[in-house]
Amino acid sequence: MPFVKQIPKSQHKINNIGGFFRNHRINDGLSLAYVADSIRMNKGFLSDLENGKRNFPNGTIQQLSNFYDISFDENQQLYDEACDILNEAFKALFFANQTKESDILKKAVENTNIYENSSAYFVFKIIELHYHMRISNNNTQIEYIRELVESNLDALSLANISIFYCLLGIYYKRKSVSIFIAENYLNKSLELSSSNSKVYAYSLFQLISLCARTNRVALAYSYCEKARNIFNRLNNYTTLFYIDFSQCNCLISMGLYDFATAKLKELLSDINQTNKEHVPKIHHSLAWCYLLNCQYSECIKYTNLAIENKDPSCDLCYFIPYSYYKQNEYLKCLDYIESHLEYADDFYKPFLQAISARIQKQNVDFEKNIILYYQSLLQNNVYEDIPLIQNFILDYYTETNNKDMMIKILIDIKSFNDKDLTLKNSTLFTTSQS
Repeated sequence: MPFVKQIPKSQHKINNIGGFFRNHRINDGLSLAYVADSIRMNKGFLSDLENGKRNFPNGTIQQLSNFYDISFDENQQLYDEACDILNEAFKALFFANQTKESDILKKAVENTNIYENSSAYFVFKIIELHYHMRISNNNTQIEYIRELVESNLDALSLANISIFYCLLGIYYKRKSVSIFIAENYLNKSLELSSSNSKVYAYSLFQLISLCARTNRVALAYSYCEKARNIFNRLNNYTTLFYIDFSQCNCLISMGLYDFATAKLKELLSDINQTNKEHVPKIHHSLAWCYLLNCQYSECIKYTNLAIENKDPSCDLCYFIPYSYYKQNEYLKCLDYIESHLEYADDFYKPFLQAISARIQKQNVDFEKNIILYYQSLLQNNVYEDIPLIQNFILDYYTETNNKDMMIKILIDIKSFNDKDLTLKNSTLFTTSQS
């Protein structure tokens, strides 16, 4: 892990020039003593210059530039320009203006040579980080820039560091294995940014889905409440829909189905020609809400509407057959599974096969497929589906009077409600492997 410079306590002294020469020396593999001796400067004085504790006397920047054989541009305007570019690119990200965001970033990286050897160096590295995240998808460069910037935080303002942390949070949030790293960066961004700023609002917005994915829906809901006020104040009405929609899904996960249904239908009634692409996802959430609330006819109705409106969600494949099963319409259920199984996503096939086996009293096949599906949910952190499957399994063991397995699934249910259920500590899965 590289050395991380302490975040500056104040924005009045930004060590962008000293940090540049310090980084150059380290990259060249040179010791402080060697450079000081080579340019006939006191070692302690050079250290103070590199760490922002002294101002550069006249001629010192040129002296260091000559030693490193570079042409350092002292023009402070370059630093201000780079800050403006970074802020404009982030603003485009905030307002979901992908075309403008892309244009700003592409134009900036075409002019890398202008900022490379200047006081704007570290700010420009954050611009490059943004570019590699959103345009080139160059993970190697992203990790290189992360280490570089984290080692030179004293060369940046708090505002720029908060953008840097927010961008890293978005990047690491993409993968389940790094989701808690993402949360750490997003929380750091919140700490450093103004509570009325776009950076603060966007970090909060990212935390909503992160907390929902990690089974902390109450916290996600509270972030929705907080974010909604800020996005409304900043006139970002596009993102407001996603916040309201996320809030509905939080209500579903908390079992507040009637509130969720009312809010989803309110969102549906507000749809117009400019945002009608949201209709399928609202139908999907209504179908899911009705499924969990045991209103199976309504679930079937909204599932069909979601499919008709081309909702791409793979989990829709089991909404209708599961509803038929719960309504004891077994022939309809089996016919549906038979005609749709080959088109279903592989992830959900074991669940469909388990439903079919359950109807046909094929207990061995049922247990094999439902355990496989339950394992997949835990492995992939698909928390919202877990209570439904746990109750499906519990019903089976209750009906077959298997008290030992009933106890084990009840322990899993308690672990889930306590927010500490994982594949490793699932009593049902470990039992199936023993």
